[in-house]
Amino acid sequence: MKTNYSLFFLLLSILVLNSNYLIAQSTEDFESETPGMTTFADNGQNFTVTNGPGETTYDIETFTNGGWNGTGTDHQFIDNSSGGALQNDGSSFSITTADGTDITIKSFYLFVSKQNLTTGVSTILTFTGKKNGSTVYTVVKSTGIVDGANFTPNNGFTFIDLSTEGGSDNSNTNVDEIIISATANGDYLALDAFTWGAEVLSINDFEVQQNKAKIFPNPSSDFIQVIGLSKTGSYNLHNILGKRIKKGTISNNEQIDIQYLTNGIYFLKFENGNTIKFIKE
Repeated sequence: MKTNYSLFFLLLSILVLNSNYLIAQSTEDFESETPGMTTFADNGQNFTVTNGPGETTYDIETFTNGGWNGTGTDHQFIDNSSGGALQNDGSSFSITTADGTDITIKSFYLFVSKQNLTTGVSTILTFTGKKNGSTVYTVVKSTGIVDGANFTPNNGFTFIDLSTEGGSDNSNTNVDEIIISATANGDYLALDAFTWGAEVLSINDFEVQQNKAKIFPNPSSDFIQVIGLSKTGSYNLHNILGKRIKKGTISNNEQIDIQYLTNGIYFLKFENGNTIKFIKE
């Protein structure tokens, strides 16, 4: 077993050194969400939809064949169709993780038009990624915006790929909020096929710092015990793909039950940034 784990660590190190992260992702198409809600959940993560300045009506909307899931029409999406918004002043809304969890936002489809869905929209889009209230990226899009009222291509939705949009790759930047805004007569916005990923853990996150907290037994099948903590603090437990699968608080010499975990490599990340690798067997 020791030889097998050593080989596994070697392969993991090669992957991390070449890509700097391992990541899982999910796409929310809103089809199973409750119409009229300003919250939604996908792959275990809760999100909140918040109106931008002057807006009051962004929520989950239902309209048969009015959305776009990335390959075909669907029926539910986020938009501001209810109520009577002011005209020719643009629009904005934000999506945040409900608990402040860091994620990465890969792409989404955005329908942009005048509020009355007549053709002739002329607008500039801005996508602002934030983490803990601070801006970590701003992407401005002034060309290649589909006039949604023409309903073609993609049922009128513009594909926003954050790996290339604006000439930079922001798809692996950790955020807990994205603000989507339009200027001028881009008064109606609808969002569908929201693709996001878990927090990116860089190679630095996987390094075990010396003279800090330690885990024993390691490997373990039932529990791990943390020693060397100077105070009670929060932790996040990540699998090898970087997905957070548990969070909590822990004190020195306290145990964490890991019986429910499948066998493999995991990372215990503390609020001070220190991360310890352990094996469930």
